[in-house]
Amino acid sequence: MATIRTLTVRSGTVHRAIIRRKGQTLSRTFPTKSDAERWALRKEADIDRGNAGLIRVADSKKLSDAVERFRLEILPTKAEGTQDAYSCHLLYWEQALGSRRLSDVTAQLIAAQRDALSAENIAKPSKPGKPPNPIKHRTPATVHRYLATLGSVLSAAVKDWHWLEVSPVPGVRKPKQAGGRTRFLSEAELHKLLQACRESPSPELYLAVLLSVTTGARQAEIMGMRWENVDFKHSLIHVRKTKNGDARTLTVMPEALQLLKARREADGAVKLAGMVFPSRVSDRQPVLLRNAWLSALKRAGIESFRWHDLRHSAASFLAMNGASLPEIGAVLGHRSAQTTKRYSHLAQEHTHKLVQATMGKLLGGGASKAPQAGDT
Repeated sequence: MATIRTLTVRSGTVHRAIIRRKGQTLSRTFPTKSDAERWALRKEADIDRGNAGLIRVADSKKLSDAVERFRLEILPTKAEGTQDAYSCHLLYWEQALGSRRLSDVTAQLIAAQRDALSAENIAKPSKPGKPPNPIKHRTPATVHRYLATLGSVLSAAVKDWHWLEVSPVPGVRKPKQAGGRTRFLSEAELHKLLQACRESPSPELYLAVLLSVTTGARQAEIMGMRWENVDFKHSLIHVRKTKNGDARTLTVMPEALQLLKARREADGAVKLAGMVFPSRVSDRQPVLLRNAWLSALKRAGIESFRWHDLRHSAASFLAMNGASLPEIGAVLGHRSAQTTKRYSHLAQEHTHKLVQATMGKLLGGGASKAPQAGDT
């Protein structure tokens, strides 16, 4: 049976619950006696169910211990692009809550930190003598990603290391996110952009953009491509490291394939290894195309468009030409069908036209006529 002690401190009266079982002592202080009694009942019930070992570990380990183990064991298994984002998030949680015991990292504590994340001004300091920069906050999507990283850490603490019984993260409400950005090119814009890329002083830009918009691959997948990933015989590119960590295969259109062959055989030197788009500074880093890309957009008269929108454009062209949502998801390498739903209205438009055309042809238009008087 737990012991509840009433203590007088500077701030007033508090109540400490003390549980002694099998040589172990658990204690915690609460502002009210009822809170102390409820906590003691829960802890004793856990011990009776045989979960005492889990509780002792959660009391002896800090969140910083879980973050560090996650860095060593799990982070290296993530895709390279994901590792950078995770590292930033892990550092934040380590600094904000790292000193807390795992048993004290509650949904309430995480929710308070979620609000602090959202409210923090992340604008860069203004230069001396200049007016202060406008206040800038993290977007709901960014806060959501921070919470997802913490969720991964605590999930590992539950399932892999058995330091916790349950993760508190699912009990925290996630910030409401705006709908996914779905800017994509019209056919006219596509032709203007490709022409501007052909005219670019950059010898890599046109091929890189052509591959992006015809395969739906991410920019990092195209720019990180190596010659050993290109299957010239079957017109394929094998992507080994994707954002999701899954390998997938891209179909290469004939024009892009011919340009790849010409690039590989440039100057009479056949390249069998290395990057397809190496930097001029280091052949281990991809070339930077930002300036060439922005110049091409300006010449083409295309506004509010990012490189990643080439991926949206590939999906939209597929949808408008009859591809189903599962087929679009397979091309883009989506793990979740929910991600592909942003293109559903385009697929529905095509389906609507297809049904009308097919049934109109099948019925010859006769069944669409309104029945006349005397018809039987």
